[in-house]
Amino acid sequence: MNIAEVLGLPHLLQVHKIICVEPHPDDNEVGAAGTLRELALRGCEIVYITVTDGRAGGSSRGSDAAGIVQIRKQERAAAGRIVGVAKQIALDFPDMGDYTEQDLLARLIPIIRDERPDMLLTVDPWMPYEAHPDHIKTGKAVTAAMLFSANTFLYPGPDPYTVPQIAFYATSHPNTYIDVTPHWERKMEAILAHQSQFGDAQWPMLQTYLEYQANQLFTAWKHAPGAQGYAEAFKVLTGQQLHFFPAALYS
Repeated sequence: MNIAEVLGLPHLLQVHKIICVEPHPDDNEVGAAGTLRELALRGCEIVYITVTDGRAGGSSRGSDAAGIVQIRKQERAAAGRIVGVAKQIALDFPDMGDYTEQDLLARLIPIIRDERPDMLLTVDPWMPYEAHPDHIKTGKAVTAAMLFSANTFLYPGPDPYTVPQIAFYATSHPNTYIDVTPHWERKMEAILAHQSQFGDAQWPMLQTYLEYQANQLFTAWKHAPGAQGYAEAFKVLTGQQLHFFPAALYS
């Protein structure tokens, strides 16, 4: 049973407004820039929320923490312009800081109530072997925010709102594939806007890996080994599938 279809919810590419929550500057581009570019061209309003300030980006050419934060802020804005982001919101938690999921949840809920998106997009915190605390905290907090943004008992405030769907990138259990072949060069351009992270000798190897991974997703989706193209993959779930719903893994 396709719960989204039963509820009459739109496909990922048909949403009119999406909030994309990334742990660090650059995560949205690496995970979903091709899809987000397609959405922007279709008129979707794209809102970025960046959880941390990126100060732990160790390849930022020797700047101190304050310098790295400013560099990454500028890079985030440049990448957003390439993708077609309408609004950037920075929460500025310290990269690898001791903030908690509850701290992040409390910041996210008012934004969700104010922006009222059709869908949330974030990293999959349940990806096997995901070890980065910022990714785990972000993914879980965003998912909890989806459950509780309409709950005024736990989170008092005006305009409670229920987000219909969430999409996870960097997932090991995708159920939705997007052909991003037409936007692949733009995706690479958006990633490279984060020069402090990718503008070094390792970039050609990383680019080759990203191309290989996206082509593998494309051929698996099309059931056509050797097919030429690139895809991004997502786990898309409704709010009903986020609590006491064991079948969600296989949805």
